[in-house]
Amino acid sequence: MLQRIRQYCPFPLSRELIAAALLLAVGAALRLYDLGELPRGFNNDEATAAYDAWALLHYGIDSNGFSWPVHFVSWGGGQSALYSYLAMPFIALGGLTATVFRLPMALTGILSLFLMWKIGEKAGGRPFALLVLLLLAFNAWHLMASRWGLDANLLPFVILLSVYFLSRPDRDRFSIQAAAVFTLALSVYAYSAAYAFAPLFLGLVLVWLWLNRLAGWRRLLALAALAGVVAAPIMLLVVINFFDLDTISVLGVSIPRYSGQPRYEYKNLLFQGIQGNWAGFLGNAAALPARLLVWDRVLIHNTMPGFPPLLPYTILLSLVGMAVVLYQAKTRRDYGVHLLVVFWFSTTLLVALISPANSTRINTLWLPAVYLIALGSFYIGQRRRVILYALAAAYIAYSSVFVYQYFRNYADLSAGAFHSGYGPALQRAVSAAAGAGIYAGFFNEYIHVQTLIHNPPPPQEYLETRLVAEPNARFKLILAHGQFVFLRPWQDHPFQKLLQSGGIDLETIAHYVLTAGEVAEVKNAVDGLVTEQYGNYYYAYDPARVAASPGRGPLLQVDQPPVTEPPAARGEFDIYLEDNALTYYKQDCTADDTRDPFLLHITPVNTADLPAARRQFGFANQDFLFDDYGALYGRNCWVTVPLPDYPVASIRTGRFVGDAANLWQTKLWQVEFPGKR
Repeated sequence: MLQRIRQYCPFPLSRELIAAALLLAVGAALRLYDLGELPRGFNNDEATAAYDAWALLHYGIDSNGFSWPVHFVSWGGGQSALYSYLAMPFIALGGLTATVFRLPMALTGILSLFLMWKIGEKAGGRPFALLVLLLLAFNAWHLMASRWGLDANLLPFVILLSVYFLSRPDRDRFSIQAAAVFTLALSVYAYSAAYAFAPLFLGLVLVWLWLNRLAGWRRLLALAALAGVVAAPIMLLVVINFFDLDTISVLGVSIPRYSGQPRYEYKNLLFQGIQGNWAGFLGNAAALPARLLVWDRVLIHNTMPGFPPLLPYTILLSLVGMAVVLYQAKTRRDYGVHLLVVFWFSTTLLVALISPANSTRINTLWLPAVYLIALGSFYIGQRRRVILYALAAAYIAYSSVFVYQYFRNYADLSAGAFHSGYGPALQRAVSAAAGAGIYAGFFNEYIHVQTLIHNPPPPQEYLETRLVAEPNARFKLILAHGQFVFLRPWQDHPFQKLLQSGGIDLETIAHYVLTAGEVAEVKNAVDGLVTEQYGNYYYAYDPARVAASPGRGPLLQVDQPPVTEPPAARGEFDIYLEDNALTYYKQDCTADDTRDPFLLHITPVNTADLPAARRQFGFANQDFLFDDYGALYGRNCWVTVPLPDYPVASIRTGRFVGDAANLWQTKLWQVEFPGKR
């Protein structure tokens, strides 16, 4: 067989090349087989990234209305955009399906196998490269990360591509070095963990080039400048959101201000200030070994029970590999690619100190770890070959068990994380409801994206019909959009008043997409509920209410204020006084309209009605934030604030502006008008 392959091959073949080709083929098959069904469904992060890619491709704006953003706002705190842009050509050709959206990730996973093999070949020869390829082809983390479209999973590949350029024989050329630095700087668009990783690793890359006499100081400065130019939009993004500046749009490209606190801020100790956070650094350091060795129970979508990214004995092998590299660098002045991989590995460990580690946040660790494990094994194998064979055999046996368990059990294990069955249940509900309202899952920071991915509306329609509660929270809450409601019709909830203000009558909801637990709840509230199961979800309907359910048309009435009287006052907001409440209404809101505090001073007819602490001032102070009482209805703002029960002589209200120190000094606008007696 080997002779026949060699006979028809146009270039010389060795056993190592044939083995590498077989490993690449097997690795590719494992990453492509049944890609759309394993895992089954869409994870919420994946669904959000996929919908934004689809919306940009067809309409030029994302789900928050930004044109071609450098980073998505998504649920409020941000999501990286690079993978969505990479997936857009695939969506254009194949449509918005799980298989299509995951295909770019699977292909970058396969390309990672090839790049790791080439890096290993240049740095350590073909036998060593073959060992690296074997370890990565069956690595549990890499196989799983390659099979779904999480934006963060692209980051290791981008770093690997940069290292590949620096491993090439022609790495002394400026164009190759520039390609490496450009790719490394591009990593900040792949995942926010690179905000800390990329500049640290770039510094080490420049040191490495200098140690190897591959670049003088002028070239090093030029490379650093190139990295700065490439990463400048992300640096500007951080500045805008740190100082609460306005969104910038240049030539259609948006650098957005988030509606909530950026995720990279509250997940990163550096943004919280060094003082008082030493305990956080020490805690992150103490937790890191467990994150390396133990299955991450939070992230079932990237790990499986019993199959952590690294095994205890392999970590020892990686330490052996690192020790060999550092010893050779010190004694032989060997500053080759092995040392660059050690820099890569060490940089991730440093970053893990400032952000609580999980298998995703430290995903830049696993590829260099695999490389160093191979290096440690190869070093030992050169002295005791039988040990190398034993390690390889043990790894193959372990990997075989993992592959079997993954393709046999993972679909069931990950059903909750990927909302298995939600899509078919939703499509059944949409078909049966014929435009009527549908309860589509209890609201949280994510669940509404399942309706976007399985029944994608144009982003303009989504923006015009959504009802958002707490829009400035870390995760804005979508209560409704289009024909979908995310508030349980059979339970009382404070947010029901917001739905009623938007014209939604929960009593008319007759169609439901439910979890198993919710089915039991609805059956207790609805007689004769009919259910159909689809994976982990159910489509259900109430036959008694179907006839009374409204037909086609917008579920939310977002284009009219929730009052009938003329405004009592006008200013930045129109202000209505009705039913012992103030309603503030404004069309075409901006982020600033929901962030600045509101001034509300109420002067009573009788000062004795005031609390004792306020009588000396003569008015009640009810200053408030938008999130306390308000919501976004489509593109409009509504805020309804209850008034005291006692007779009111006058009301003064407005908005505050200014920095934190002068917040209560400058008033953007204020009006005064008589209250109700």
